[in-house]
Amino acid sequence: MTVRTRIARHGRALCLVAATAFAVAACSSAPDMDRLIAPTTDSRSAIAAKALERLGAPYKRGASGPKAFDDSGLAYYAYRGAGASLPRATQAQLDSGKPIELAAAQPADLLFFRVEDGRGDDTLVVGLYMQAGEMLMASPGFGAKSGVALFDTDDEFWQQRMVGAVRQLPQ
Repeated sequence: MTVRTRIARHGRALCLVAATAFAVAACSSAPDMDRLIAPTTDSRSAIAAKALERLGAPYKRGASGPKAFDDSGLAYYAYRGAGASLPRATQAQLDSGKPIELAAAQPADLLFFRVEDGRGDDTLVVGLYMQAGEMLMASPGFGAKSGVALFDTDDEFWQQRMVGAVRQLPQ
């Protein structure tokens, strides 16, 4: 075997190794669920993980997945997908839960806010608590974020508009 043939074979092997390494690195760019969800029970983790699977999905009024969501549709989809029940409408989600303090919130608890809907009317919206200072919500464009996105609950925008937090699941 000539030197040229050996170099060609090794070159192909190196390309294969590089391609494999690139593919593995690309797969690792998905959200790190353990980092995004505070430690909790299996049912709460399942709901939070189901919601996080839709991170980046577009917002569509009245939609409850799997390709697009509105705020209450995302919560409904995550609960239903993890085998838990939750009403579909935002107000019903608020009314059916047990009120809690934000400081006591756990993953999959629901956070409610009153925001202007773009037509000058106030509307009730809901997000899923993930961990201290963070919630996941399907947004039509709050804070320049549209679609399913993570939001900072410590942000003044959300603090000023908070209506309350509720627990749908036992601790």
